[in-house]
Amino acid sequence: MLTAVLRRASAARRLAGAAFCFGLAFSLAASAALTPEQCALCWQDCIARFEQCRADGGGSACFRERQACVNACGCRG
Repeated sequence: MLTAVLRRASAARRLAGAAFCFGLAFSLAASAALTPEQCALCWQDCIARFEQCRADGGGSACFRERQACVNACGCRG
């Protein structure tokens, strides 16, 4: 009986992981459809956030946040 419970829990985790991956793929595909102007605005917003973070004394965390922001834009320059 315990193994059946563990199998169900494991299957539920796999299903949740698969759902997360599909959701991530769909959101990345949607953001990849940005126009060049939208990409530029997104990148400008990331740079503005980065500069504000640095001004607030965020240190090296600002660089990671900027990279995550730029990656979320889904644009390649």
